[in-house]
Amino acid sequence: MAELKYVTFTQLFWDTLGKHRNHPRYQDMRAKIAYCVQRKRENRQFSNNSDVAFVGSNATLAGIWHCKLSVNPDVVMFYTMDRDTLNLAMVGSHHDYPFQGKATARAPVLAKKVHGAIERGHVPTPMWRTVRWSTPDDVLNNHDLEETTLDELAAIMDALELELYDAPIYKRTFGAELIDQDESVISEWLTKTDAALEAVKQAQTAVRTIQRSPEPRRVETFQFRAVGR
Repeated sequence: MAELKYVTFTQLFWDTLGKHRNHPRYQDMRAKIAYCVQRKRENRQFSNNSDVAFVGSNATLAGIWHCKLSVNPDVVMFYTMDRDTLNLAMVGSHHDYPFQGKATARAPVLAKKVHGAIERGHVPTPMWRTVRWSTPDDVLNNHDLEETTLDELAAIMDALELELYDAPIYKRTFGAELIDQDESVISEWLTKTDAALEAVKQAQTAVRTIQRSPEPRRVETFQFRAVGR
């Protein structure tokens, strides 16, 4: 069986994922998507209670996998694997598919959505115009950096560069001047700000590459950050 080398995204995937962007657990959901891709890269047959193919009575859904991203809220990702490519098709919930022999009418509806979205082709990036963040830590842990516009990344970079000189984010966050803190606090904050700046620079390079190429992303370049599990 072919090794997975590429990842594709559908417009339906971006649209349905985007509905969760303002949820507090969104970054965990993104991390779990990346973790799913990482596992499939290492072993495309990997399966557990949270990441499994439809089998048995769900014949209409043959070839479609579902990966649990969150329990509360109920969020599930649907994807397929075709030769050397993993196709991220849609984000929904367990209400989208039959369970324990009930709601069997959901199967053809979901299959049509998933296969139809994949047939319409790969959409490299949603080009979201905003990234949710408040502190340098939020930037470092943000999975949307490569899915936004270069203008948004430039705005984030400007804010972080200002932080190195005047620290308005620190004052807004903690209600105190950074310059008045212990040396260790100042050093840690500025180090995180530098790291966040580097993350934005790397994201700018990645976004330029994604924008120039309609080709699927290589699996090994898919952003991966481990999460508690």
